[in-house]
Amino acid sequence: MKRLKLVDLNVAIKMSNSEAVAGLLKEQDGDIVALQEMVRHLEDGVHPTYRSKHDIEKSIAHLYPHSFFAPVWVGNGFKTPGKVDYDFGGHIEQGIELLSKYPIVSGANEFFYKNFEYMQDWSNWRAQDHGRSLMVTELEVDGAALQVLNLHGIWTADKRGDERTINECEYVVAAAKRKNIATIITGDFNLLPNSESIQLVSKSFRNLITEFGVVTTRPTFKDELEEGDEVVDYMFVNDLVEVHDFKVIDSAISDHLPLVLDFSIR
Repeated sequence: MKRLKLVDLNVAIKMSNSEAVAGLLKEQDGDIVALQEMVRHLEDGVHPTYRSKHDIEKSIAHLYPHSFFAPVWVGNGFKTPGKVDYDFGGHIEQGIELLSKYPIVSGANEFFYKNFEYMQDWSNWRAQDHGRSLMVTELEVDGAALQVLNLHGIWTADKRGDERTINECEYVVAAAKRKNIATIITGDFNLLPNSESIQLVSKSFRNLITEFGVVTTRPTFKDELEEGDEVVDYMFVNDLVEVHDFKVIDSAISDHLPLVLDFSIR
């Protein structure tokens, strides 16, 4: 079977980096791209920072004729009582997306925590988070079936997870096992490697982050929420995926680093 490339990246909603992200994706020229924190603007007044879906796709649409976007919340600002931390300039949807050179046979946006919601008051999100979903897609690659699961996991301050993230990872494993086809699970799990939640997934699928000795999936930074230099992004595969190479690219285009898998379908 031919060799394929999958690129994964959390593009960072808070950064004006669409041009840089599109440039990296052109340079990598992956067959499949899994993205988190993609933003679809719903009104003309939305600030340029919050137009990543439109701007990135405009630049690379000729490379990826197939796409699936899975929104998780809608709102017009990141607001806390008495102030607006981020004013989007209009309504946006944030979500996860898959771009592909190969046909997407099916796609589902499966909420495992809360649901799609209109976010106005963000004062309790650090404790409660917003809705989270798992994108489940099946692609047809030269007659062979490939399943790609794209995830932006529940946020916890210490990245060690809790009962919610354990339930999340149990859901991911069960969803990935529904079909006995080549399967890749990828995305920003918001969890450290030694967390019980990640260990749960690693029992059923090859954890390429651990296997390839990756020490961080984030550049060095520190902001009001968290800091970099830690592993929170992952890629898992089953035995029907033959791994030729896996790497994390050292890049400052986002607050996460791109993951790149060179593989073929057995």
